[in-house]
Amino acid sequence: MRWKIVLPVLALLVVIAAGAVFLLREELANYWIRNQLAGQLAKALGADVDLQGVAWKDGVLQARQLRLAGGNFPFARMEARGLRAVVDWQRILEPSAEPLHLEITEADVVLRGAGEGQQSGAPASGAPGFTAPPLDLLIGRVDLHHADGEGWSIEGASLRALQQGDVWSFAGHGGTFSFPRWPGMEIERISAEHKEGRWHVRSFAFKDEQGGVLGGSAAHADGIWSGEFTWQDVGLKAFVPPNVANNIGGVSSGDAVLKDGTLSGKMKLTGASSKEVGLLVKLASMLDHEDWSEVPWQIFRFDFQRQADGRVAFSDFQALSPRGIAVRGDGHYAPESLGADLQVGIRRKGRPYLGAFVPVLFSHECDGYYWTPLKISGTPSKPEENLTGRVVTAMAVMPAAGAAEAAAEVPAEATEAVGNLLRGLLRH
Repeated sequence: MRWKIVLPVLALLVVIAAGAVFLLREELANYWIRNQLAGQLAKALGADVDLQGVAWKDGVLQARQLRLAGGNFPFARMEARGLRAVVDWQRILEPSAEPLHLEITEADVVLRGAGEGQQSGAPASGAPGFTAPPLDLLIGRVDLHHADGEGWSIEGASLRALQQGDVWSFAGHGGTFSFPRWPGMEIERISAEHKEGRWHVRSFAFKDEQGGVLGGSAAHADGIWSGEFTWQDVGLKAFVPPNVANNIGGVSSGDAVLKDGTLSGKMKLTGASSKEVGLLVKLASMLDHEDWSEVPWQIFRFDFQRQADGRVAFSDFQALSPRGIAVRGDGHYAPESLGADLQVGIRRKGRPYLGAFVPVLFSHECDGYYWTPLKISGTPSKPEENLTGRVVTAMAVMPAAGAAEAAAEVPAEATEAVGNLLRGLLRH
């Protein structure tokens, strides 16, 4: 009889215990999560993990904040806020072919510096059986930057990141892409992959504040970037220092290839104009006796090569203004040096007095223009040119040349224009 009483009682106790476990499952889960999850994740990821405000309720794992550093990740450290994952807490660290879907409100990511490699992501010794599942991260807003503030950065983008083994895939849009001391560009789209410490940017499209678009692809391996780029109607501020962009108007289009640290390509400007850019504009304005404070250019194009040290060489430069001035040639710009070998042409039509300066100032006539060589040297802060001296010489020898015939063709207004030219050059 005793067993007939004991067995039902035991069965009842088991039922009660099971019911208690079921009713208290969230409390039990939260106790384990608060005391064990961060440590177990650290062992599984081979990284430093700090979890704050973590809880599991109604099948949803939530955390107020996650800090992660080290491990097999394409970044040095990350701080994420507002984490949510629909997951059975008992299966968080179980091996699975299905990725763990994790939503993150916002994250701040510090990228690895040059030469800073990834650590092994294998579980630590003494922690057998723990395997981090593949990850599928959806981040509402992410900021990516380097610890030293140098290099590229992304601010405010929406990002999806997929991780399978040591391969990470990224796709994002929105936010701003920028370099230090250069204007940022809006991210229309970007997709990339990170594997074995190397970046492969499959494609990207950025838009500047004027509506111009820059796109292409790139790769980063062994500390060196390479890529192919094309752009349409992009403002010059995206390519040249502000002091240059402030003096040259228009939008640029072109294409370029980056290889072994050298960026080579072609560029042309649409709607180009220049403002007080120096001797060339002064020469044209004074000869025409007009206001040349701003000069439009119907043609403005060149090939270029930019070295890793900042030196920029240009070739096949061609510029043509409807005001009657043309420039062509080659040159270079570097932080400590400046040089160019140019030909400057002044349109003959409407300027009969120009013939009096041949051959002292102008070397020849071609295509309706009088041409003179112009060499520029020195430094960006102290440029030097060889045109002013030849203008002075031309003014000195022109009377001695005795061009009485030419004098009949030279109106009084032309004489005044030439005088203004000389005085202007001597002042500057």
